Amino acid sequence: MKKIVVCIVLCGLLIPLPAQTAGDPLKALVNDFVSNDWPTVLVAKEKLENTGPAAIPSIIALMNDCRLKKLDNTGDLIYPGAERFYGHGQIIDYGIDNLCVRAGWLMEELTFKNFGFSGVHLPADELSGFIKKNFPEYGNAPDHKQAASMSEEEKRILIRSLSIEKAKKWWQASAKQWNRLSALEQALYSTDERSQVKALFYLRNGKTQCKGLNQRFYKTRLAKQITLLSRSETTRVSENARLIIHDTEFEWLSIKPVN
Repeated sequence: MKKIVVCIVLCGLLIPLPAQTAGDPLKALVNDFVSNDWPTVLVAKEKLENTGPAAIPSIIALMNDCRLKKLDNTGDLIYPGAERFYGHGQIIDYGIDNLCVRAGWLMEELTFKNFGFSGVHLPADELSGFIKKNFPEYGNAPDHKQAASMSEEEKRILIRSLSIEKAKKWWQASAKQWNRLSALEQALYSTDERSQVKALFYLRNGKTQCKGLNQRFYKTRLAKQITLLSRSETTRVSENARLIIHDTEFEWLSIKPVN
């Protein structure tokens, strides 16, 4: 139980970002990313994604800051913090008003990994199951049975803390060899549905950099797996894969920066 308390306290610490960003483009982007203005956040997110692995240490550092920064000018954005629902618009299933969850959202978008950040805002009756499935080393441990008796809010904070811990451990083990192209391929070949969907959605709609992604790489390394995924029983996997296959003009590739 002490570990849980420590995680919760650390995530709640107010760690201000450096005020001086002049001359440091990366710090300036991070500063924009934690803005209250949604258009500013979106632009910064895209630029941080384009920075690739160089941005990841700054993203992980931001996970230590769990302040709430309520977004303004969200238009018809649909997300857990939205105050209005227009019946249409971009959907983000992360509570990005919380800065450490916002960092987790960016981390998962950049790496195509599923660290668990989206589980923070699941319906209350799904939280315990999510913990057990996504963090089996925690949920199945004999000394962690207390998770089932936690309040709803405590479970949400626990998921957030475990997601942050998982992301940090992954980067410690992967920093030296990670690149986005390999990450994309690994996500498509993984058994994690969320990672598959993120990779497929990026192929279809992503406008950020993935060095080495071209027609040749697609045809030799990805096409066969995309075909397999198009036969998946999971609708959001199969539909995205089919749309990529049907795009014989490779329009999905043309919207990305030239490699």
